[in-house]
Amino acid sequence: MIPVRLGGSWIGRAALAALAVGLVAAGIAAAAEEEPKGDDAEDGSYVQFSKEHPLGEVPSDRALVYVVRPTSMGFAIKSFFLCDDEILGINKGSSYFFAHVEPGKHVFWSKSENVDALELEVEAGKTYYIQQHVRMGGFRARTKIEVLDEAAGRKALEKCDRHSEMTPKGIEKGKEIAREHREATRKDLERRAKEEQGS
Repeated sequence: MIPVRLGGSWIGRAALAALAVGLVAAGIAAAAEEEPKGDDAEDGSYVQFSKEHPLGEVPSDRALVYVVRPTSMGFAIKSFFLCDDEILGINKGSSYFFAHVEPGKHVFWSKSENVDALELEVEAGKTYYIQQHVRMGGFRARTKIEVLDEAAGRKALEKCDRHSEMTPKGIEKGKEIAREHREATRKDLERRAKEEQGS
């Protein structure tokens, strides 16, 4: 090991590299946990949040779908959520929203660094819960969605401390994402189908 002189003392290169990695990791962790004062500058005010915790009514002719992101990991990273080609909402850390969906089979999908999609048939007059999980990615958080049963869904909903609502800019951005990621959604459905066949 070749020592390097730093501030009048000698330190090994391996130790210096370890120190640098530690500082970078600490910075990433701090950024992930820090709650922004408003929307991060990149998102163009796509979504607004309130501390109110409204609950949706279950209509007789449509399904009620809650989309929850109960953890604070990657707090400022947006997770767009769509049903077929329609944007339903946008979450960040510890937030949720709900939407009314026509009965039948739909493709529900989430977009962050990646696309994660699943097919789900919903019935009128019933309530569904879908969680947007967050995973570490190459440049930003990756997304993965999971359908929760009622007990797990209610528990996840209780952990969300803010309600999200899209702005007109958010709706337009969602339409853009729907147009640009149709093929990625189709490929992810194929991936999921192969995984389920292999399990």
